[in-house]
Amino acid sequence: MLNPRVRAILQQNLNWIVIAAFFFGVGIAAAVLFIGNEKLFLGDLTASQHKMLEELAELVFGGSPLRGILFLLINNLMASLQMMLLGVIMGIPPLLGLFTNGALLGSVASLSAERFPVISFILLGILPHGIFELPAFIISAAFGLKVGFHLIFPLSGKKRGESLVTIWREYWSVFPLILNLLILAAIFEVLVTPLFLNQLL
Repeated sequence: MLNPRVRAILQQNLNWIVIAAFFFGVGIAAAVLFIGNEKLFLGDLTASQHKMLEELAELVFGGSPLRGILFLLINNLMASLQMMLLGVIMGIPPLLGLFTNGALLGSVASLSAERFPVISFILLGILPHGIFELPAFIISAAFGLKVGFHLIFPLSGKKRGESLVTIWREYWSVFPLILNLLILAAIFEVLVTPLFLNQLL
């Protein structure tokens, strides 16, 4: 059960969470609709993302499960923190991060359709860990977007620096939830998701 303060902060920032989820969804839709179109930059973008994903998979699954869980947790934790902290650059990095990660997920799902039923791949290959990882990612990005916006348009009655401090305190209050979600995501991605994917193979 969520801490009452955490629940209240999430409710207060629900609009930012919805905006973040929207841009993530736009990335998914763009990949599904336009992947393979050489006239668009999306192919090159997702190709580089796929290469990074393959390198990450080698590091995560190339050793012991414990090592893989710790490596994945640290990687995802750093990514989430960057989504928040880099929001100071007018919110552009978290916005791009949402789109590119959404595009990566969409392209992976599209390419998997050549081998597996898409619904089965989503349910068995993405959902077991994604149900924890994606909310943590989107919440962090939402606060990054909020930081970028309110550094341009400060919170009511506050200066820019005060707005930044207020938002950071909100994020820090929510951070334990994000950390717990990422811990669960890392455990499921290393120990559970591969078992489900083997069922597809």
